[in-house]
Order: sequence, then C-alpha cells, then structure tokens
Amino acid sequence: MKKHRLIISVLFLAVFPLAALASDAASADGGEDILMAMARLVMQLGVIVMLARFAGLLYQKVKMPIPSVLVEVLIGVLIGPYLLGGFPLPGLPNGLFPITSGTGLPVSPELYGIASIASIIMLFCAGLETNLALLLKFSFVGLLVGFGGAVLAFTAGAGVASFFFGIPFFSPIALFLGAICASSSTGITVRILTEKRKMDSPEGVTILAGMAIDDVLSVIALTAVTGYIAATTMGGASGASTEPVLIITKAVLVWFGFTAAGILFAGPLSRAIKRFKTVTHISTFALSLAFILAGIFQMSGLAMIIGAYVVGLSLSKTDLTDTVNDALEVLHSFFVPVFFIVMGMLLDMRAIMSKEVLMFGAIYTFVAVAAKILGCGIPTLFMNFNRLGALRIGTGMAPRGEVAFIAAGVGLSSGIIDRSLFGAGVMMVLFADLLVSPILSALFRDDRKGTKKTFKVRDTVFTKIELASRELTGLLEGRIVRAFNSEGFYIHSVVIEGRNLYHLRKNETLITLHCLKTGLEFESDAQDVIFIKTTVHETLLQINDIIVNIKDLIKPESESLMKELTDATWRAEAEIKSALLPNSIAPSLKARTKLEVIEELIGVLCKAGIVKDDDSSEAINGIMEREASMSTGMQYGVALPHCRTDAVDKITVAVGISRKGIDYESIDGEPSTIFVLILSPKSSESSYLQFLANVSALLNSSEMRSKLLLCKTEGEVYHFFMIGLGN
Repeated sequence: MKKHRLIISVLFLAVFPLAALASDAASADGGEDILMAMARLVMQLGVIVMLARFAGLLYQKVKMPIPSVLVEVLIGVLIGPYLLGGFPLPGLPNGLFPITSGTGLPVSPELYGIASIASIIMLFCAGLETNLALLLKFSFVGLLVGFGGAVLAFTAGAGVASFFFGIPFFSPIALFLGAICASSSTGITVRILTEKRKMDSPEGVTILAGMAIDDVLSVIALTAVTGYIAATTMGGASGASTEPVLIITKAVLVWFGFTAAGILFAGPLSRAIKRFKTVTHISTFALSLAFILAGIFQMSGLAMIIGAYVVGLSLSKTDLTDTVNDALEVLHSFFVPVFFIVMGMLLDMRAIMSKEVLMFGAIYTFVAVAAKILGCGIPTLFMNFNRLGALRIGTGMAPRGEVAFIAAGVGLSSGIIDRSLFGAGVMMVLFADLLVSPILSALFRDDRKGTKKTFKVRDTVFTKIELASRELTGLLEGRIVRAFNSEGFYIHSVVIEGRNLYHLRKNETLITLHCLKTGLEFESDAQDVIFIKTTVHETLLQINDIIVNIKDLIKPESESLMKELTDATWRAEAEIKSALLPNSIAPSLKARTKLEVIEELIGVLCKAGIVKDDDSSEAINGIMEREASMSTGMQYGVALPHCRTDAVDKITVAVGISRKGIDYESIDGEPSTIFVLILSPKSSESSYLQFLANVSALLNSSEMRSKLLLCKTEGEVYHFFMIGLGN
C-alpha cells in the first residue's frame, strides 16, 4: 500500500502543473477542457500499462531475439497517433491517442510529461544501482573497452551524420546522433552469455567491466552534448565559430562537480534523509531530490535525466540504496514501460519511409555496430585476447537500449532532431539488436579460447541447491546475496526472463548465482565450492533460527528464547594470527560428549585469559543453543562449533583434538576428532564466513587431517594452522 502511494504522489506532481497549462490553453483556443483532457490521460495510461503487462507476460514465455524495451517501443508504434491511435472510438472521435499540434510532438503534453517523469525515475534508479567501488576496481582492460567503444561510436555516429547531410561535425544534429550511438545495453549480451555458460569466461568478465564503464561514459556524452548545444544557442553563435572543446569540457566538469559533491556529502545527506524514519518517507524524499536536481540541470542547459542520475549515483554508496530501490520497485515497473511506449508513439513510420532516411538509417546502423566492435575489440588485442576474443567482446558491446532511447527522446523533444532522424535512431537500436544477437550466439557456440595464453586455468563447476518452494528460494536468495556482500563481494544483478541473476566478484574470484524457480545454482571455480557451501550452510542456519524463534513467539513461556533472533547474521572477517593463540589449543581432549567438548574448550579460553570465568556460561549456552538448531558436526571427523556472544570482544578461536573420537551428531554419522570452536562478538558487523570456509578447505584434505592428528603439542597444532591457512 505504501509503495502505491508513491505512484499517486508522482502522478499528481506530474499532471497538476501540466493540467493547469492545458486548462489555460483550452480557454484560449476553445479546445477540450481540463476534465476531458484528464479523462483522456487516465484512459491512455490504463491502456499503456495494461498492454505493457500483457507484453511482459508474453515476453517471458516466448524467447524473442530483442530486449523487452524494444517490444514496448513497437507497441507504442502500433497504438500511437500515426497508426491505430487516431482511429475514432465511441466518445473519442479523434481516437485515444490523437495527433496534437502546437507542441512539436504528436502526443499530448500531459502524456509526454508522464514519460519525462518515467525517464527521471529510470535514471535515478540506474544511478542507485551503479556500483562505484566496483567501477573503480575494474581491470584496466575493462576501462579500455568501455572508453574505446563509447568514444569511437560517438565519433562515428556524429561523423556519418556530418558526411551524409553535409553539416559540421559539431552541429547539434550530428552531436545528438553521436550521443545516441555511444551507449550499450547488457540485456541481449548477458542472456546469451548465460545460456552459453560463458559469463565467467575472460570475454564475459571483460564485457561486464566494459559495460559498467560505458554506462557512465554515455551519460557524460549526453551531458557534454546538451551543455554544448545550450551554450552555443544562448550565445547566439554557431558551432563552427565557437570553441567546442572548451564548451564541452565545461559541461563535463559541471557533471563531475555535482557528482563529486554528491558523493562527498553522501554520508551527511544519508543521515539527514534517515530522519524521516519510515521507508516511504525516506524514498519519497530521495526521489524528490532527484526531481529537484533534474529541474536544475534542465534550467542550466543540461538534460533532466543527468541530474536524476547524479542523485542516484551519490546515494549508491550509502546504506539507503536497497531501501530506496525496493520502495521504488512498483513505481519503476509502472512508469518505465510508459516511457518506452511513448517513445514508440513518437515514431512516424511515414517520416522514415523515404529513400534518403532509409539509406541513412542503414548506414547509421552499420556504422554504430562496426564502431562498437572495433572500438571495444581492438584494445583487447593488446591485452592477451586473440582476434576471436576481441570479436566476441566487441560484438557483445554492440547492442543498444535504454540510454539510446532517452538520448533520442531528448533530441526530439528539444527540436534538435526531427521525426525522421528520431526514427533513424530507433531503427538503429532495433536492427543493431536483431543483427548482433545471432552473431554473438554463433561466436560463443564452441569452446575455442579467446585469449592468446591462459594465465589461470578455470575448473568451472555448478553447485545446485534444490528447494521446496519459490517462497523459500526468494528468502534464501536475498540472505545469500547479503552474506556475499558482507564478505566484500561486489554484486551486479540483472533480470533475465523474469529471474534474477547475480555476478558476485571479489578480486580474482567470480561466482555467478542463477535463481531458478525452486532452487539456486552457483557457477564458480572448483576451489570456491567449499566457500559457497559454507555460506549456504550458515544462511540455512540463520533461516532455521528465525523459523524456530517465530514459533517460540507464539508461546509466552518461551520468551527467554527470543534473544536468539539477534543471532541472524554471522559476519566477521579476521586474521588467523589474532584469532588463534598457542595457549587456546587442547591437543588431547578428555571430553566424551558434545557438552563436555564445549565446556573443555571454553575452559581453555578462560585459562588463557581470553574469556572471563563469569562469561563462560554465556559462551557455553550460546554454542549449545546453536547446536540445538543444527549440529555443526561436519564430515570426515571435523566439527566447527560457533556462536555470537558478548563473552568476547573480538573473534576468538579454540582448537581441540580428541584421540578416541566423540559422537557429535555429524553429517556423515562418524565420530568427530577435530574441533575448531569460534566465538564472535554480537556487536561485530563483519563476517567470519571466509574464516570458516578456509578452515573447512584446509581440513577437507585427508592428508591435512592426518597431519593435524599427528600433532601432539599446542605448538605443533598452532604451527599447522599458521602454515596451512597461509596467514
């Protein structure tokens, strides 16, 4: 209900001022009154959103070779004023979408206003989803690919317009056609890479890196173009008689200035927004900031969407990102299809059917695709990729999408490009996607290597987690993604055929998480499987705890167990040298039961002065409560008891060895001989999943377990872990 209030609020803000203008116009021109205009508008919105939903359902069932946004554009063309929209209907003699006059656009100012609001929401959310840290950490080859493709495509698009129409390179028309060319879109490429299981290939990783850079460069290109055109127009000069490089540089600096200021003050801004307390108020205020800065940018001669993107980018590093994104989900799904369908309505098929426009559109499309292939592919030839790899990367960067449509819409609404050139831009996006899809699929058809030499041999394996229902899958998906994020992984998510797909990246580690209908599938190196299984195991423990405690909430007599809910997150990353000490080791345990093992190891920590005697009971009870949820007895005689407790102020480890073995309710039913006990403070926000995974990986080898069991003294055990874990 709260999310739907956002839609009502935004619609009111969008329509009210436009309605007032419409009312004035009606009284002056004798046209339809405001009530009729609003009635038509709400009917238009109803038809647009309904058709978009039906198209979305159809798109999920039928695999189409084009992105879903192009389907929405084609719907707009079909129902728009130039085709079916002008047919008379009962009560609507001029049709539901009649051609309007006086605005330079074929749709009503009210409907175009809604589309403008949609573009602001879309770019604001795009800014929120931009991972700045990941962007800065991308490899050098990703930067070269993104930069090379964007610059060459921009230059080629402007150049072909300049040559074909005989206009200066720095004329507004040429520059806008260059800006339309500059962008890329991940939709088609990611889908093909996923189907071919090539997402973690050198080409796949490089394409993702290049597209992250390309997204930002596309916005910068649009900033530069709109700033330059505004400056030359206000100055009354032509592009040929000004200093275009200086003007463009100023526009880019304005963008960087606002962006840097936003990132610099993101912390104070986030804290100020949080004072609104509720999610609805926080999200509404954040979106309002995007609207305000969008207006400031438009008044300054830059596109509105750039201001919205800057606000989203500024908040992308704060902890409000997920909150705002989730709150705007319904708003985004309602408005964004409206934008693309309205873009389709602006397309006059008659205007692009002339021989000259069709010829230009064909040349423009060829140049746009070729520029991306060459601009993105050539730099990779100097970065360990062979010609096949370079062709794969260049082709993968060639599809266009959302940013291209936005740039074209800005150019048309501002009168810089006419309907025929707008149509040529839409034609380029459509045919580029149709052309690239089969070529890219064919390039990845076989397993030929795209690199000149192999630096690291990847042994890709698939780890599948079967679950009973979609609800449980969704619950586990969200918690696992958060667990990886807490471990320092950078998350890039996309939606393919209605399902989420995550690329989890940390240094040289790349894991792809496929969210199935009733389960999850991880694609990774073989060496990362243990870490994945440990993360899933810990997440299942957390979910189990929550379920148990929800049941306990129903029983008043079990209120003492409610504190277990605070044990929902386990994240602390620590160095082994500070976690394990020589005097926190028991090389010969005397215990015979699970409880005795815990008590003896806690006693070792008390004797070493790491845990106070008064806190020992709390630590023991915490571990036993954890064991009651699910035993931490693994396989091959290894047990990893652990819990979060106030008994320690930092991550603490104790190691014990039982020579005879103890029944610890292990997974394989065998007696446990090696015990690694881990305590972590409740107040810690970090995670020790990586530590658990490292220990599991070390003891997963029968050779290493045998070596550990041969250790007789505390020093020998301590030396074993120091050498084995490499810390």
